[in-house]
Amino acid sequence: MPGFIAFPLSGILKNSSVPMMVIAGFTTTLMMVGILTFPVERKYFGTHVAVIRNVVSFLISIIIAFAVGIIFGEVF
Repeated sequence: MPGFIAFPLSGILKNSSVPMMVIAGFTTTLMMVGILTFPVERKYFGTHVAVIRNVVSFLISIIIAFAVGIIFGEVF
């Protein structure tokens, strides 16, 4: 999903007092993991590469969310 949609959604969450860790996980997952683009990725890159890319992107989103949680003092 493009940034001009993801970032305003994140701003709405921030104004609703959602923790920054959740916002970071939501935004990175929204922008990096492509469920709707999976058929196109599968066609051009193959099923294996498309699945690996989405799984790795999801794991990176989790890592980023925990890092933001640590920086903002929401974890530990």
